[in-house]
Amino acid sequence: MAESFQERLKALRERISAACARSGRGGRPVRIVAVTKTHPAETVQAVIDAGLPDIGENRVQEIMDKAPGLTGTRCLHMVGHLQTNKVAKVVPLVDWIQSVDSARLADKIETQAAKAGRSISALVQVNTSGEESKSGCAPEQAIELCERVAACTHVSFHGLMTVGPLDASERETKQCFERLRNIGESCRHLCDTVELSMGMSDDFEWAIEEGATIIRVGSLLLGARPYP
Repeated sequence: MAESFQERLKALRERISAACARSGRGGRPVRIVAVTKTHPAETVQAVIDAGLPDIGENRVQEIMDKAPGLTGTRCLHMVGHLQTNKVAKVVPLVDWIQSVDSARLADKIETQAAKAGRSISALVQVNTSGEESKSGCAPEQAIELCERVAACTHVSFHGLMTVGPLDASERETKQCFERLRNIGESCRHLCDTVELSMGMSDDFEWAIEEGATIIRVGSLLLGARPYP
C-alpha cells in the first residue's frame, strides 16, 4: 500500500501545483485531508506514517473505532454531517469539525469542548448548490452563523466548507465554489485567515482554481473504498 499511496500522493501534488499555476496562485500550499471513510485503521495509520497527517472521517462510529489506536502526529477532521446527540462522542477525539451547519450544533460543540477542556477548530458548512440532499446552512445564513461560531470560547472559527454539486458541469461547480469564496471574503474580520474547504477527488482542481485552501480527497489517494 505504501508505494501505491506515495505514487498517488505525488501525482495529486503535481495536479495541485498545476491547478495553482493555472489560476496564478502563490502563497500558502493547499492542505490535503485524506478521507478514509470505510478504510480500516491500519490504512489510516499507513497514511499518517507516510507523512500525511490530516485525516477526514464522515461517520462518528468510525472515528470512535479508529482514533484511539492511531499514533504519530495527526490531525483528525470530522467532515460528515454531525448530529447534536453525537457531539459528546466526537469532541474528545477530533481536532477539526468541518461540518458546523447550525447555531444549535455550534453551541453543543462549545459546551462539550468546555467540558473536555479542549479547543475545536471549526468550519461552517454552506449548502452552495441548494441541493436538498446536501447538508449545510443556506448561503444567506452563513455570515450570521460564522459570527456565532467566532464568538465561542472553546470553538475556533477558521472558515467555510462546502460540497460541490453532483453530476454538474464545470461552470455550475465553479459557481458553487465561487459562492463560498465570496462568503469567505465577507468573513475576513472574524479570523486571521479564512480557510475554504472545497473540492474532492472529482472536482478539487476546479476548487483550487476558485480559491480552495483545503481539499478533501479519498478514492484518488486510497483507491476504491472497501465496503463492509
